[in-house]
Order: sequence, then structure tokens, then C-alpha cells
Amino acid sequence: MIRSLYGNRRALIGVTSLFFCFCASSFAQPLPSGKPQSDLGISLEQKAKVIEKLKQARPELNYTDIKKSPISGLYKIKINGQVAFVSTDGSYLIAGDMFAVEVGNLINLQDQDRREAEVAFEPQRAKMINAVSKSDMIIYTPKGEVKGYVNVFTDIDCGFCRKLHGQMDDFHELGIEVRYLAFPRAGVNSKGAQKLATAWCAKDRQLSMTRFKEGKNMPIEVCANNPVADQYMLGQEVGVTGTPAIVLASGKLIPGAVSPEYLAQEMGL
Repeated sequence: MIRSLYGNRRALIGVTSLFFCFCASSFAQPLPSGKPQSDLGISLEQKAKVIEKLKQARPELNYTDIKKSPISGLYKIKINGQVAFVSTDGSYLIAGDMFAVEVGNLINLQDQDRREAEVAFEPQRAKMINAVSKSDMIIYTPKGEVKGYVNVFTDIDCGFCRKLHGQMDDFHELGIEVRYLAFPRAGVNSKGAQKLATAWCAKDRQLSMTRFKEGKNMPIEVCANNPVADQYMLGQEVGVTGTPAIVLASGKLIPGAVSPEYLAQEMGL
């Protein structure tokens, strides 16, 4: 009989997002050099009035970094770290991206904000992942010299995860140690989560994980106190939205399966 699937699981808190992102890579172009920037000068009194108005609606949210936007009558503001736009009296809120209209192009003005926020978060992401005990990871270590390591949030049935795993020998030839953390894309109650938990509960974790990645039928044997749910939540907290998600020692997040050569270059090996 399969025992309780997840032990010592942290409480999962559902968060309803206020934001809808319009993403079109063909539009996501950098601002032309020399483009005038908005005046950032807003009095502390005015900022306080806007925040007070917003808190009347949603007091639990964190409102920061109020600046003038390119559109008169609108401020740019961060709400729980996400960019939105608010009227100067705080009465109207717009969630979404702002685009500058140029000849033959639409320029997403939030791309630079996102890049800066991502770089700023990298040390914190590294710190959060480093707090995970190596004994709670499934680690594939080169037989020769270890020149560096990567943390990889992985799923069992993800095709690109299997592709990356199939290159393990090539990673090892370059001296790269691969440390797996669990990220069941369909959630902690899914069949994929059961497979991940089985691998983590196996006597030979590496062998079990490899057999699952190869698509072999394996009996589901889940133990209590496995780390799958905790690692899934951690992945969400550090910005993982899909698998595989590779995190360098620096905290830089590289989504998707990449070649061993590319990864070695990113690691500075």
C-alpha cells in the first residue's frame, strides 16, 4: 500500500494575481538609446496619498517604487514586485505592460524593469536554493574533477527534461555536477509527483531517476517525509514556471534544456 504521499508539507497558499501580461517577442525590443526618461520627482506626500488610497482597496498588498510614467496623469508603481500603473489620485489602477509606439515597432517599456529585477533577485535565489540540504537532492557527480555545479528543477515526464538527462555523460565530461530538485508541473497531487517521490524514496535514487527518465515502467513506492512538495513550492518561490529550469551557483535562472557546451560557457568553465 502506498503510504501518505507527502509528509511535512508546507501549507500552500493560493494567491490570485492582479496582473495579466501581454507577451510578444517581436515587440519586446530595447528602448532606443537617448530616449528621454520620465521625471522621477514625486513628493513624499503625493506618494503617501496614492498608497493610502490603494490600501483602502487591498491593504495586504505591498506598494513600492512610485515613479512618473511616460503618460501624463499616470504613475508607474510596483505591487508585490509587479509593475502596474495608477492614476495620480490613486483612484484607477491599470495592470499590464505599456508600449511605446515607434515607426514600424512597438516597444515594451517593462522589459528593462524585468531584466533589472531578475538580476537583482539572483543572489536571493541562490541563497534560497543553497538552504536545501544536498541529501534532499538527487545528485549526479562526475567521476573526474568537479569544476562546477548546477541545480535543475525537473519533472519525470517532461520531454526536454529527458533530453537534458540523456546528456548527463556530456555534462560530466565538462566537469559539471547536476543536482536535481523536484518540480512536478501538474502539481503535487499528480502522477508525475508520485513518480518523482518514488525516485526520491528509492535506495538508489540516481538509478531510479534514470529509469523513469528513460520511460521505463516503475512501481510507485512513495515514502513519507519526501521533499517533493517542499521543492515544488521552492521552485515557485524562486521563479520556476516550467521544466527543466537550470539555476547556476550565482542564482541565474536558465529555462529549458540547453547544450552542455552552452551551459559550460554560462558557468565560465
